Amino acid sequence: MISLFRQPLVQFLLGGAVLFLLLLWVEPGDEGEDTTIVVTEDALLTYLQFQDKAFDEAQAVQLLASLDVEAKQRLIDEYVRDEVMVREAIDLGLDQNDDVIRQRLIQKMDFLFQGFSGDSFAPNQAEVAEYFSINQDRYQLPAQATFTHIFFNVRDRDRETARSEASALLNDLNASRVPFEAAGRYGDRFFFLRNYVDRSRQLIEDHFGPEMTSEIFANTPDANWVGPFSSRYGEHLVLLRARTPARALSLEEAHAAVLEDLLRDRQNAARRDALAERASNYSIVIQLDTAP
Repeated sequence: MISLFRQPLVQFLLGGAVLFLLLLWVEPGDEGEDTTIVVTEDALLTYLQFQDKAFDEAQAVQLLASLDVEAKQRLIDEYVRDEVMVREAIDLGLDQNDDVIRQRLIQKMDFLFQGFSGDSFAPNQAEVAEYFSINQDRYQLPAQATFTHIFFNVRDRDRETARSEASALLNDLNASRVPFEAAGRYGDRFFFLRNYVDRSRQLIEDHFGPEMTSEIFANTPDANWVGPFSSRYGEHLVLLRARTPARALSLEEAHAAVLEDLLRDRQNAARRDALAERASNYSIVIQLDTAP
């Protein structure tokens, strides 16, 4: 009998039988493993919303209803294919130690914590007004100016020469009453704009620097050219047509922004509360070589 088990053919058959039994044990079909994929309307609606990255159930219902038989079958096939791929990947442990999947799970939980819809956080008008009153300093119309300028760069000449040329031209501009629209006939090409119409103080400061911006806003709009003013790029002559100081917006003017900010604050608060509630179920043990 022992010699029989030493025969290569017998060993091959026994090995095949063991492998077959092993496959039966690990293959789908085990009583403890769910191998049924149930395709429901709700599952397809959810699948459609994630595919389109537009979580609008009404839109998904309309889209699903508009599909013909062939298109609906393609959708079912895609859903089943994806479900099979996901289940097989999980069975193989491909979801473990994967930072991309970890980040996606974090994003999904964050989404759940803040709620699927802002409707549950919708404030009434009294709450909007109270929020505006508390945070009124957020809602400001920035100072603005309308002007044109003539630029003398310091790339082709030194600063002193540029300033001298600008000063000489200033007298001619005012003597000839050169208008706003004619500024393009003079000077060098500037790196940004020549005409600034209703531009915010911050943008002007970004382009010209704080010193020149202060000079512009300190002047009174009229028909006279002023300057020269210095920026890091060169010297400028300015014709200021209009300027308006910063002012606080009324609730009516800022209503859309106030409502958006209030909803965002409420969602963030709901997210923090939900996370704190879940975190309270965990015990944190810190094991570090050095204290944090």
